[in-house]
Amino acid sequence: MKCKYLVLIAGVLVLLMTACKGKNEAPKQGFGLEPQMTVSVFDTTTVQQYTKEFLDLVMHEQIDDAISRLYELDGDQVKPLPDEQKAACRFWLNTYNIYGYRITDFTFYKETDSEVKAELFIEDPATKEDPARISLTFRPVRHNGAWFLRLANSGTQEKSELHN
Repeated sequence: MKCKYLVLIAGVLVLLMTACKGKNEAPKQGFGLEPQMTVSVFDTTTVQQYTKEFLDLVMHEQIDDAISRLYELDGDQVKPLPDEQKAACRFWLNTYNIYGYRITDFTFYKETDSEVKAELFIEDPATKEDPARISLTFRPVRHNGAWFLRLANSGTQEKSELHN
């Protein structure tokens, strides 16, 4: 009888050992999400400051000053917005009265693929419990150690694995 139990226990142990074989291997590269970039407090505060400055200027109807703080990424060069994009931004930003804003999210994926989301209140929060708002997404880029603010549009949507 003892022999039957020993054989049964040995069989169970063999099954357990073979079932767990290879489970401690490191995950294969290329699957899942890429690691996010390393950022410092300086990076976060700089991007936050640039975003707040832009939104404050818009809120105080200093649209041209706000637009002058926006850039585009052209290959590996960061350039001021071309006149056509400035005109489109000016039209869009002058369409609404902005009563306030809230920065809702910061995500740093990589130097050319980061995201800041904000809500702009287009109704006065002092007079409405749930004021109407619009979303605005920035795509900041770090180039040669300096941060530049970009507005999200079809030309700034990177194709990182985090966005698929």
